Amino acid sequence: MKDRIDAIIRLSVKKVSWSWRWAVPIYYPGRDCVSLLLPLDLTEGEQPNIALVLERTQSGRYIGQTILTAEMAYKDARLIARPGAEWLDACFVQ
Repeated sequence: MKDRIDAIIRLSVKKVSWSWRWAVPIYYPGRDCVSLLLPLDLTEGEQPNIALVLERTQSGRYIGQTILTAEMAYKDARLIARPGAEWLDACFVQ
């Protein structure tokens, strides 16, 4: 299971290196910081179904903080701006 999740995260990071729009910024008021949503597809479907919330550390690296459903990710991303990533579209949210 761990290897599968690691592979899914590596694929998503590779997609971010191809297009920076794949990672979506969100504002987290509890910590007063901006985090990034990294989409993950656990079901191998058309669209990612969850998003890993990444927060930048003092060293400049990113650490996963929590996982959000697609609906939660869409709502949180709208706090900053209209989501521009294809994976985070209102039509994919129930």
